[in-house]
Amino acid sequence: MRKMTAIFAVILFLAACTEEPVIVKSNSPPEDPDQEPEIVEQESDGDEETDEFIEFALPEEEIMVNLKMVPILNSYLQTMQDRQQAIEEMNLNRINSGNQNHYILEFSCHGMQCSYLLLDQTEENRAFLIADLAKLFQTTISPDKTKVLFHFNREQSSQPPYSDIVVMDLEKWEPATLYSQTSEENVLDYTRPILAVEWNEDNTISATVPDLTAPSPETLEQWENSEKPTTKIEFTLGASEDSQ
Repeated sequence: MRKMTAIFAVILFLAACTEEPVIVKSNSPPEDPDQEPEIVEQESDGDEETDEFIEFALPEEEIMVNLKMVPILNSYLQTMQDRQQAIEEMNLNRINSGNQNHYILEFSCHGMQCSYLLLDQTEENRAFLIADLAKLFQTTISPDKTKVLFHFNREQSSQPPYSDIVVMDLEKWEPATLYSQTSEENVLDYTRPILAVEWNEDNTISATVPDLTAPSPETLEQWENSEKPTTKIEFTLGASEDSQ
């Protein structure tokens, strides 16, 4: 799953390196903040062809996502029989990262599981696929404002759901590798529940998980019916494995 995400990220990055923007935004409030997302067309500069954008109405601004510059999103819509319905089911939210240029787009939902694109409306105009078949539970900015933590869940037959953590370096525009300092077990990649995640002042991460040696539907059910003991796992951040 992570390798597939990395491949899509390269495609998105190459597309975003051209002169056309991934995002066009208006800093004025929309006339109707409750308006559903919709397709709008604009003529390309010096070209008779038109570009398609998805227009989103946010409380304080209007955002248009250029489909030509986000190939995975464009390809997804081309497979939909009812493209307008697929667009109306999308959600775009701004991430309060300090510079107000980062957005998270939820699309391609099946039940409670969706795909998520991180969009950057700066001079670089970048996009990154950060999750598939998951539900975004939490978004938190690091103390130094250079990274954003995403906590995703996947529903299981047992409760609580299994989880993953993705930390995106907003300056390098790549996911950081998380190194566990307190556990030799893999607790990421939806292998067990993560109940809560928080940044520490030194830009490390603390994750609260059920205190179980080997999580399974049976042991999680027993845990749910007990006093629900928990333990904390500490993570430090490193460079992405794909960039090494």
